[in-house]
Amino acid sequence: MSGLRLGMLLARPLARAVPWWPLVAAAVLAVLSQLPALLAEPAPGLALPGLRLAAAALGAAVCFALPDRMASTVMAPSPRWVRQWLRVALNLMPAVAVWVLLYRAVVAVGGRLVVGPAGYLTLQAAVCGLIPLAAAAVAVRYRDDLGAALTGPLVQGVALVGTLFFTGTKSPWSIPPKTGWTVAQLCWAPALALSAAVLLLANREVFRS
Repeated sequence: MSGLRLGMLLARPLARAVPWWPLVAAAVLAVLSQLPALLAEPAPGLALPGLRLAAAALGAAVCFALPDRMASTVMAPSPRWVRQWLRVALNLMPAVAVWVLLYRAVVAVGGRLVVGPAGYLTLQAAVCGLIPLAAAAVAVRYRDDLGAALTGPLVQGVALVGTLFFTGTKSPWSIPPKTGWTVAQLCWAPALALSAAVLLLANREVFRS
């Protein structure tokens, strides 16, 4: 049986198995983070941090869908990689949809000029959301519990807070000038590629002796 067909068969039972409350809580936090920009005239100090926070919160919420407690106690009838990618997809798709809707809402009320280039902000959001997911996926390979899921937000917090100490041209958070990106801003693309590679490797089969 192909991985696609098996994934379709597993979608409904896994949708019932994964916890949805973290994603709901993150979606509420994401909306609340954008209320100042949506209810008032959008400003860089409101729109940009809110969209970044929304991406980080939604990405962290997806981590809680990764632990598969039955995998370490019973013989699973399906490959691990199918179950893990399906767990990711079930939560990641609505998380991405929430963020896109928030971004479009900010743009609709006149925030295009204050959120900067769409591509650059989307790149930042993708990294903010993918870092915790990749970290949690690695942790889940070794333990299938809440602690593994919490590894994602913990790594995310360390990574994001650490970048706040950089200012000026060394800060990766500033909007790129028309003259070109700084070295710090160029680091976002490699960070995205590295996070995606880690997630890809972490969701492979686990062979236990």
